[in-house]
Amino acid sequence: MTLHRGRGMSTIEYPTGMNQNGDPSQAWIKVKPDGRVDVFSGTADIGNGSKTIQSQIVAETIGVPYDWVTFDNSNTDSSPLCTGTFASRATFVAGNAVLKAAREVRGRILEIAGREMEIDPGDLELEDGSVSVVGTPARSMGVDEVAGAATFVHGELLTGDGAHLNPAAEIIDPETGEVDKPPHAAISYAACVAEVEVDDETGVVRVVKLTQAYDIGRAMNPTLLEGQIDGGAVMGLGFGLLEDSYPYYPANEHRGESMNTYHVPGMEGLPAVENVLIENPSTGGPYGAKGIGEMANNAQPAAIAIAIHDAVGVWVTEFPITPERLLAALDREAAGEDQPRREGKRVIYDEHLSVNTVATAKSWRP
Repeated sequence: MTLHRGRGMSTIEYPTGMNQNGDPSQAWIKVKPDGRVDVFSGTADIGNGSKTIQSQIVAETIGVPYDWVTFDNSNTDSSPLCTGTFASRATFVAGNAVLKAAREVRGRILEIAGREMEIDPGDLELEDGSVSVVGTPARSMGVDEVAGAATFVHGELLTGDGAHLNPAAEIIDPETGEVDKPPHAAISYAACVAEVEVDDETGVVRVVKLTQAYDIGRAMNPTLLEGQIDGGAVMGLGFGLLEDSYPYYPANEHRGESMNTYHVPGMEGLPAVENVLIENPSTGGPYGAKGIGEMANNAQPAAIAIAIHDAVGVWVTEFPITPERLLAALDREAAGEDQPRREGKRVIYDEHLSVNTVATAKSWRP
């Protein structure tokens, strides 16, 4: 038995949201008489932290503490429309909707405060739940006082609504399909370096370390962000080595009837993961944010495949790279059979490849 070490790198780009009038989100916000803020949005939180992030956007934009904000997406009857939690869009598209609604609420608070304090709203600032005169912080009133005055003195409701829809293309070339606006809201970038150990007798691959760099636009909640990237790394690890994808078009067979036949990574087999977050703010995202959700598990399988080639000199062209597939590739090499073609710095995979990641193939010895 011989253990071989190898290292591989893959790079990806990933779009945020969609264009062409198919991707709207809406939000509605009201301030209660005690100054607390209710946010109504249709975004479903599937573990991606969208409720937390959108609440942060609202608190930051209005100028109140985060714990004053309540986020309600309990049902589609009481919430405005959100197209859905997909396309890495929740922070960008739905976040822009709540941002616009929060700006409107902030303006209404300053308007009522201006009446109460008999001063132009433009000379007021709002921060940490308090409205004060610019340059004279001692002259102030709390948002709770402003909300109370709006309700019981002026008979008005402090509310705001917002909607976001990425612009559709106006010019479309009927022959080439080229458009004057891209079919996404922003582009994120990422790179992954995988370090592996390969047993050339058993075909077992152990991923020792994943080093990842992500252009995330703006890290509004670094803890949630790192958790999402770590989770994506584990998913990518499973996709690269363990989890078979069915069915293979045009066939329609499905995997076994029991989860016992579907292998996912376990805690005992996880590699070390090191993440580098690069803040390259987008021009259109709320506070410069970009989408991060789905891209977090795209780069690892390709990096692992390249690292295996670096370790033992063979290309395995179908995921997952199981011991059987790796040993078969080693046998083909020993028999002098042709390896999959390489063209420039691109790996040309065969027609049975079960992923759509296109990665720069760059391998080297540690």
